[in-house]
Amino acid sequence: MDYSHKNKSLHLKDIKHFKQRIKDLELTLKVVQEECIRRRDLLETSYDKLQSVIDNIGDPILVIDRHYRVVLVNKKTREISGKIDSVHEGLRCYQISHHKNVPCKGKNEPCPLRKILREKTTITVTHTHYDSAGNRMFVEITASPILDKKGRITHIIESCRDITERRTMEQALRESENRYRSLFEQSGDAIFVLSAEGPDAGKILSANDSACLMHGYTEEEIHSLYITDLDTPEYAARMPEFIEQILAGKIMRFEVMHRKKDGTIFPVEVCASVMEAGGKKLILAIDRDISKRRHVERERAKLIKKLEHTSQTDGLTGLLNRQHLDIRLREEVRRAKRYDNPLSIVMFDIDNFKEINDSYGHIIGDRILKNVADIVRETLRDTDIAGRFGGDEFILILVQTPIAVGVQVAERIREKIEQAKISVKKDKFINFTISIGICQHNNKLKNIEEFVATADKAVYKAKDSGQNKICVAKI
Repeated sequence: MDYSHKNKSLHLKDIKHFKQRIKDLELTLKVVQEECIRRRDLLETSYDKLQSVIDNIGDPILVIDRHYRVVLVNKKTREISGKIDSVHEGLRCYQISHHKNVPCKGKNEPCPLRKILREKTTITVTHTHYDSAGNRMFVEITASPILDKKGRITHIIESCRDITERRTMEQALRESENRYRSLFEQSGDAIFVLSAEGPDAGKILSANDSACLMHGYTEEEIHSLYITDLDTPEYAARMPEFIEQILAGKIMRFEVMHRKKDGTIFPVEVCASVMEAGGKKLILAIDRDISKRRHVERERAKLIKKLEHTSQTDGLTGLLNRQHLDIRLREEVRRAKRYDNPLSIVMFDIDNFKEINDSYGHIIGDRILKNVADIVRETLRDTDIAGRFGGDEFILILVQTPIAVGVQVAERIREKIEQAKISVKKDKFINFTISIGICQHNNKLKNIEEFVATADKAVYKAKDSGQNKICVAKI
């Protein structure tokens, strides 16, 4: 038998087998490479969509890993940090927000990452941050965990809201309250002893120096008066009623208006009770000038009102912010259902707003947003509600308004905005337009989110059909 021939045949067979195996491996490798490219493209597309979404959020947003490394930031964060590319530069979150090289710690400013890793839930904390120029600002951080498929925390996402103005007003409010307490405790009280019975009831028998000083009389002059001589006519008429209740044993606390010798009228807080001396019933009245307290209370009320306004409105446009807009929309939907009234919402955004910002800068973009808000305010009724939904999106809540009337309102706003001119530099102006979606509430809409989403779809339909148009949502 020729063994050399047999070995040669086996060798050729092995070579063919290996060649086929190589072809199979090359085909498998090609499939794997194509799948990797597809997944990479999908990942890049998803990343771009996510970046686009968070860039339209007005508050600073950043995503960090478990080692404080920043992996994603939005446009607002880049603006505050001086347009630093924190992701590519490998910065930690505390280097951007605190200008420090170590994580924050302590009870006053707890580290959001450590707190989330410990509590494994969304948390809210307040911190002191600094912008690129070193300016201090107070922020409220809402941080949430990002979990993998096994439920392990891989990253956290932080949203930072500037509460500097709110903190300033809260401090002013506390100082106002402290001034109020100081004035209340240290003011000199006027003390009167009055006759309680007979024809001389209410006559001033005794008064201290503070009483004389408070009313501008000498001691001799004030002793010749009745307490009603110090009251304004409307309160003097009620004095017999007060005296009767005091003599019945009741401790009376009330406020009246007094008149000084020079005619000045001022508010007085009175505490009066019956007393006995020498077998006679007398009235002890302690009067406190509350003019300054009233002033402090008015200032305090103004601060509270301003604080409430700040917490409910968008800082740039002065319209309602997203959070309070949601609250008002829920209230109006409940009211419309209860009384069976029509309710429409108008939603719109500015056409090509990103291109305008890119071409002329954010200052011009902000000017356009303010101009839109002004037009909305001057067009709507007092009963209607307007707010900034986010970025360049706005929502109008038209109370007791059917969709046909809502379209007329939307058209007036669209026309006014189309005619508006925004100055970008000397002797140069630009126009801009909006695309509008409008929807009337009915029982087919399951919830508020679907109500808004339906109007939002109509906005996109208006854009797709050429922009600067109104599209009525079909439910």
